[in-house]
Amino acid sequence: MTFSAAKRVLPARPPQPGELVLVRSRRWLVEEVVEPAVQGESPLVRLACADDDAQGTTLEVYWDYELDRSILEAEAWADLAGRGFDDPRRFAAFLHTLRWNCVTATDPNLFQSPFRAGIKIDAYQMEPLRKALRLPRARAR
Repeated sequence: MTFSAAKRVLPARPPQPGELVLVRSRRWLVEEVVEPAVQGESPLVRLACADDDAQGTTLEVYWDYELDRSILEAEAWADLAGRGFDDPRRFAAFLHTLRWNCVTATDPNLFQSPFRAGIKIDAYQMEPLRKALRLPRARAR
């Protein structure tokens, strides 16, 4: 039995400070690279997470020992509109989706998460939810 997986090419060089890298399935900003004291050993790389759900989390890794390491290349801004523009109806649908998500996140009269959660909501549950969303938010200090 053979697997037709694409062979991943690991970077030949360690990253430089300021570059974006992919390590442990997350994007990281390289803050510092500490060269090893002994020639042939792996450099220590200090990273800060660039992903939204863990932004600013720090991590230190030995670069050569990370199995999924890669240096993210510059974005292809020059090719941004290389394939042309979207159909106006498709772009309008995208824009309406963005607007709907923004409105429902900020307007206490519109609440969508119960409907998106995949659970059954009964009518008697909606009025207490509406009242609770209109109450001032409590903040712990």
